[in-house]
Amino acid sequence: MLDSAPPPFRPVLARAEGVHVWDVDGRRYLDAISGTFCVQLGYSRSDLAHALSESASLLPFARPATFDSEASEAYARELLDAAGPPYTRAIFTSSGSEAVEVALKAAYRYQRAVGRPERTRFARFRGHFHGGTVAALGVTDVRSRRAPYEPLLNEGMPALEPRGGPSLEEDLGDAAALIAETIPAAGLGAPVPPPGFLAGIRQACDARGALWIADEVLTGFARTGSLFAWKRLAERSEDAGVAPDIVAFGKGAGAGYAALGGILIAERVAAALDSAADGPFTHAQTYGGHAIACAVGRRVLAALREEKIEERVREKETLLREALAPLSAHPHVRAVHGIGFLWGVTLRADRATGAPFPRELRIAERVEALCREGGLLIFSGSGSADGERGDHLLLGPPLVSDPHHMAQIAIGLRQALDAATAGKR
Repeated sequence: MLDSAPPPFRPVLARAEGVHVWDVDGRRYLDAISGTFCVQLGYSRSDLAHALSESASLLPFARPATFDSEASEAYARELLDAAGPPYTRAIFTSSGSEAVEVALKAAYRYQRAVGRPERTRFARFRGHFHGGTVAALGVTDVRSRRAPYEPLLNEGMPALEPRGGPSLEEDLGDAAALIAETIPAAGLGAPVPPPGFLAGIRQACDARGALWIADEVLTGFARTGSLFAWKRLAERSEDAGVAPDIVAFGKGAGAGYAALGGILIAERVAAALDSAADGPFTHAQTYGGHAIACAVGRRVLAALREEKIEERVREKETLLREALAPLSAHPHVRAVHGIGFLWGVTLRADRATGAPFPRELRIAERVEALCREGGLLIFSGSGSADGERGDHLLLGPPLVSDPHHMAQIAIGLRQALDAATAGKR
């Protein structure tokens, strides 16, 4: 009989500094997943704390259905400037899941505005995750996340294989939009799409009249060495010049200090939405564009620029890759892949066949638990092989991590992986 996974252990955290957190018992953990891939600049940042407190003392709230705030207007200008063309409009939310929902609403309203009201379905890729709310789960293809809520989810379109070009064009049919993680993380373990993939999406969407929604909730704000991952990948000659119609963001926008998300809308889409016969598209919610959150978001953008975080991520990317590279030789590692400060390790039960572990062994969860017991925080996932089986691990340390932290991450992960897979096939 194979050993079962260790019982769940949930530390109660008390404080944090730099790239470490401490629990109430004084145990220190190296946070190799930036909280939940959002603490881009590390913990205990006095500049972010000051931006938060200063904004709170001036204007804690402005009703979004009636007012803008100086902070939200300034943040919109600065974020659009950082993103560059073709984006001319920003709408803010308080989470990435909400951002995905607003993106879906905007795509539906766009199709109505251009005379295609019958387009109410959304295309999605196999293994891509888009959030925990009902509409976001409806376009998610991670079985473990969808399964408990299937009766609530719209049937929609079947998940498509991640590909571009003519095959995707045929598959899109009458979709209002295709939503895709630029680098699918939680469900597939962060495989980087091949050169030409983004260009294939752009070509297929244009041919079918569908919008391309890029889900950058996890990959945005310098995680991959650029403001958004699609911008990094579009530097490749095969993908040069392409851009999504709508970009959904969250997580790193507030760097863990504020709940902040939203969407960016390309000019042609914004123009159609503003001139729609049934009225311009608007979205307002109580904490959308929250003044304090936007003040923090402004400071995050400034810090990314002043501290040259994108450049530093690209410089240290090689060090992180080299630290993790020896894992590729592990008998139970199928692949190590990633970009910037987002890396995945996919596992296998058998070297010869590449077959995944039986799901009931919960190998990924066991590795995560062992890492945590050893003072290292990572993310475990499953389903990367066939939707159910296929264990994988994710790493995404704060973007201010140093080389010695990368070595510690690799060592801790290797030790936990050895212990979790000892004697298992």
